[in-house]
Amino acid sequence: MLVSSAAEPQEIQSYKRHGSSWRFWNASSFVWKKIWSIFWFFKLGKIFFPSYRDRVVQEKFFRTLGEDCRSFFLSMGGVYIKLGQYLGNLSHIFPDSFTESLQDLQDRVPPHPFSEIGERFRLEFGKEITKVFPDIQSVPEASASTAQVHVASIGGQKVAVKVLYPGIETLIADDLRNIRSFLKRINRYLFRFEYKKIHDEITHLITRETDLQLEADSYDRMRQLFAEEPDYVFPKVIRPFSGKSVLVTEFIEGVKITRAVPVLKGQAKSRPVELLVRAYVLMIFQYRFYHADPHPGNLIYTKDEKLCFIDFGAVGEMNANRAFALKQIFLCAIVKDYYGVVSGLDDIGALSVSADRDKFEEVVRYSLEKLGRFIADTDYFRNLSLEQIHTREDRLFLKEINSSLKEIFRMIQMPENFIFLERVLGLLVGITAILDPYRTVLDYGEKPFRAVATGKEGGLEFSLLNEDKNLLSHALSIPGEFYKVLQNINRGRLQLREVEQHTRKMYVLGHQFLYSGFLVAGIHFGNYYLERGMEIQGWGFWGISGFFGLLVIYSFWKHKLKKKGTLS
Repeated sequence: MLVSSAAEPQEIQSYKRHGSSWRFWNASSFVWKKIWSIFWFFKLGKIFFPSYRDRVVQEKFFRTLGEDCRSFFLSMGGVYIKLGQYLGNLSHIFPDSFTESLQDLQDRVPPHPFSEIGERFRLEFGKEITKVFPDIQSVPEASASTAQVHVASIGGQKVAVKVLYPGIETLIADDLRNIRSFLKRINRYLFRFEYKKIHDEITHLITRETDLQLEADSYDRMRQLFAEEPDYVFPKVIRPFSGKSVLVTEFIEGVKITRAVPVLKGQAKSRPVELLVRAYVLMIFQYRFYHADPHPGNLIYTKDEKLCFIDFGAVGEMNANRAFALKQIFLCAIVKDYYGVVSGLDDIGALSVSADRDKFEEVVRYSLEKLGRFIADTDYFRNLSLEQIHTREDRLFLKEINSSLKEIFRMIQMPENFIFLERVLGLLVGITAILDPYRTVLDYGEKPFRAVATGKEGGLEFSLLNEDKNLLSHALSIPGEFYKVLQNINRGRLQLREVEQHTRKMYVLGHQFLYSGFLVAGIHFGNYYLERGMEIQGWGFWGISGFFGLLVIYSFWKHKLKKKGTLS
């Protein structure tokens, strides 16, 4: 189930036994202290101490910050370790000196004593763990936020025995209450948002991780969905020895995905990243059931170059309408149909009732165009700095459309069941930045997404063609300008005079499109007959193509002259 490298000797974990109130105030105090230290270092410190601008000094600051965060997360345990796992994977945002300190939180959390694990097993099955697994290793193979894993064998088969920590349910319940209080204060004092809905989703997903029977069911379901995919591995569950607090699966040999060899500049794409991104395209858009916690400790790259998913405590689902709306958002973004993107966001519940759709469409247009420029201008997507984001440019844009960041925040809301989908995206971006910092997750996702969207991945029942033929035909066949005019007329955005102007434009574009079609056909058939020695027919078709080529040039030239005359 987990990496096969021998576990290193570690300290025994002993969480401080404090009440819920102490944990809340301790967490709040730590967060505000670190926010102040970051503000001091990057704003005030650089003014009064020029040495703070030195790269070595900055690396030291982030290394100390990472070590402090690691110590804090370990002392608190539970939900806080999950937060540390997420932060430790954001290598595209934070420097290596920060993220390296948090890597152990993925699968090397200081373990609980083996006696406590044995007691938890005995409460589940009424038997001693050493009686059921005589050769079980007392030193865990891996340990994380809610459980630890020990290696054993059954009938000669190597297995992974996952056991929940004693009292982890109570610890998580306390932390979830504290998170609710924290979200409530943000809602009251900083900005309004649907904190109750967000807290309910977090609670549902995290408490689900304390029921290993549900995790076993998720393993079986995912293995069935990927049964025809030879490049993916999902460990088999050993049902007779699994229950609510114990899960036994086959042991899969391999290494953590981020220990695979990273790609150098100019090399081919990273196979582990290709497998990972394609798997999520299938999970989200085709199967609509996905692994919701893909931090590197849960992704094993095997010797035969397959990708193994483990730890299905956190999973997500979406209905067919949501999956289609997501497809629409991505496809419309590809063809720069910004209204379609807004429509898709509205369909998934990301826009508030009071949102100004036209203004938000401008925000979408600006954001996607800026993303395109950023990707084109950046050749190394790791440890990105704030200077590369150009926040001043954003402020100028908001001023142009007579809006503010606060107003934009009022327009959007968190769609149901989308918190952890966003987290998944963040983790995928982080892993891509580690293994291939010269490409983005979009570079890896476009090909498998197009395959799913056009029905070439799996059956046509999953395809975008089957769900909305008009959307794909618009995107792939109609010229961009022609399509935009049709969209605006359909949405009632054009006045009568504008409709007349655009009707003439559509007439010209339609003729140019038709002439171009005959031009290409003439060249094709001309070459076809010439290659077969039929010169009369061949040169005849070439003549036809030349005629329509002249018509295209004439139409373009005439339209341009009229346009200049109108402007003058």
